[in-house]
Amino acid sequence: MNKGTGVCNKTCRSRTIAAKLTRDGAHAAAVMLTWGWDPLEGYPGAGKPWLARCVHCGAIKPKKLSHVQNGRGGCTSCAGRDVTDESARKLMAEADLEPLVGYPGSLQPWLCRCMRCSHIGTPTYAKVRARGHQCWSCRSEKIADALRLDATVAIASMLEKGLEPLVPYPGSTDLPWKARCLTCETVLTPGPTLHNIRGTQGGCPTCAARGINPARPGYLYLVVHRALKWGIANVEQRITQHVSQGWQLVARWNFEQTGDAWALERQIKTWVRGQGIPRALTTDQMKYGGHTETAFLADIDVHQVRQYIESLTGRRPESPPLP
Repeated sequence: MNKGTGVCNKTCRSRTIAAKLTRDGAHAAAVMLTWGWDPLEGYPGAGKPWLARCVHCGAIKPKKLSHVQNGRGGCTSCAGRDVTDESARKLMAEADLEPLVGYPGSLQPWLCRCMRCSHIGTPTYAKVRARGHQCWSCRSEKIADALRLDATVAIASMLEKGLEPLVPYPGSTDLPWKARCLTCETVLTPGPTLHNIRGTQGGCPTCAARGINPARPGYLYLVVHRALKWGIANVEQRITQHVSQGWQLVARWNFEQTGDAWALERQIKTWVRGQGIPRALTTDQMKYGGHTETAFLADIDVHQVRQYIESLTGRRPESPPLP
């Protein structure tokens, strides 16, 4: 073999490998960003630790691309392992938010009262830590306009409309994004586009069909029949529908804006399921929907649920009293 040819071949192979690593690195970085990690150094390889910054909380950690791709690369800081209830409450208070329940975790909805407008919402600790004050009622449009539309902002836009993304951000506001409604748990396939979500279309079409508008007056209610059900609505027809199916209204709290009632409904569900109490009914057992907000009467005390709601709202229900 000609010595000069051998050196040339070795050099060409090195250049080819370097070019491939560059291409792989760009693709790997894109994958990491999609899953919430911003690489801080060159791509070391799929099975090697890669120093990256969490786009949610800013924590810097070594992550393996193979773990991230397999769904095992979550951020332990975002999971709330390094945050105490006391420190979390302090941060929320500094952002003019008053927690109404214990710290649920960095990325979990946290029932809070806005100290600026008194409305109730469910911001996450991670979002407040990254962006400051968060309130569905009084948030400024200027904040949203100032943010870059990256994966973090895209996810936040979905969550603000009550939708939980089930797949990574598709990368375009015009592409469908599979998601689950956090209110009725309907899985939207292929899903709404972010363009419509950030516009006037709103969130879940199933909830929209029920007539729920967070900006309009509404109410939170408890009804019993074969089980206990809690729910929210804008219109009296919702109660009439339940009564027609044999349900009995036992308590109701009115709100100037249904968004407050929605935040409480969500917290009740978290509280009930946190006790290991499963849903009582299935979709086909409830003609007018709402089976996900149910519990067997043998598993839960209606009086206790009402007292829990009273502790969150600070007031008794408007009507009717429990028998």
